[in-house]
Amino acid sequence: MKNSLFSHRFFVACLCAALFLSTGCMGMPQPGQPGGPAPAVIEVWHFLQGAEADTLQAQVQRITEKYPEILIKLKYVPEANFANFSYQAGAGGEGPEIFIASREIIRRLYESGMLAQAAYVEQGAYPAASAAFKFAGTAYASPWLTDIPLLYFRADWAGVPDNVDDLFFNKGGVSLATADMASLGVWWTASGGRALSYGRPVLTGMENLTFLYQLLNWQINGSLRVDAEVRNAFVRGQTLFMIAGASQAKGLTAQGVPWGTMQLTDLTGGRGRPLLGSTLGIANSAIKTTEALLPAIQIVEKELLTVETESAMEQSGTLLPANMEYYQLSESQRGVFPQAAIALNRAWVLEGNALEWDILPLMEVAWGRALAGEMLPEEALAESQEEALRELAAR
Repeated sequence: MKNSLFSHRFFVACLCAALFLSTGCMGMPQPGQPGGPAPAVIEVWHFLQGAEADTLQAQVQRITEKYPEILIKLKYVPEANFANFSYQAGAGGEGPEIFIASREIIRRLYESGMLAQAAYVEQGAYPAASAAFKFAGTAYASPWLTDIPLLYFRADWAGVPDNVDDLFFNKGGVSLATADMASLGVWWTASGGRALSYGRPVLTGMENLTFLYQLLNWQINGSLRVDAEVRNAFVRGQTLFMIAGASQAKGLTAQGVPWGTMQLTDLTGGRGRPLLGSTLGIANSAIKTTEALLPAIQIVEKELLTVETESAMEQSGTLLPANMEYYQLSESQRGVFPQAAIALNRAWVLEGNALEWDILPLMEVAWGRALAGEMLPEEALAESQEEALRELAAR
């Protein structure tokens, strides 16, 4: 009898132990969320600092709360070393899933084979912004934030000029931080200036030489002022007109400066094309964009490219959204945004691998040397032309 009772108790104990182990194993915590699968880890490299980095962190937190199955890790990489650091990491099979970087850096990453075709393409971006991240017609990044030059005038003292001649001869001229293509490209293209003809550099063309002499003449007469402190001069009223990015308006308003803006093309009878200023894009890595991670990468890119995220970044940073939908919001119908939207629509459309991206900076070099008195306009353009031919040969 005792043996029978012992056997029964032993059987029950074994059964309970088996049930405990079985249910325990089924409910054992998995890596990641307790009781669930591990989240997809998406690492994002960027070079944002200060308030912009803080805002990006807040947006990442919003995204992970909305999608708890995704874990997003941010990593700051200095802008100056971004491309090289990314390339070295990629050579070792490392690196992020997503890059947030400038147009110039994204182009270098593309050329080194670091980028996959964009996992999510923002269809509502302005054509010039989208084209800048396309290579051979394929999008390798989506434009995120950008800038566009406008003509600012002191609304308390300055009358609005009718055309370029009126600005330079009757209104006292204009100031700008640098004689670059973003600032002067509208007038250069309106005057017939061009960098290429049938795929060949033509920096020494007569239209380019005439335009450079015109810049030099304006500078000699004191009506074209290149001043790194142009914004402060505008704030103090020492210059009544300046060419600057649309993003500058927020700071001027904060300082209580009465300002107005107009299109640079309004001074040329609608001719000429503005070139985008600083532009950031979002791209995904060729190494890390695997079939398993693609859905998570798409979600993160889509969320970063929403109007909600871009609006938050605009408020904390120095660039404007590249998304047309943003400029249709009620709060974007005042201030600088209507003018910025017009300029962005008119911007020069150049694909990311267009030869102009290599040649236009050489034109800027020629302008800078001539205006600094280092070379005659003919000499400056000839030297840049030689460098352009070397660039072409290296392609």
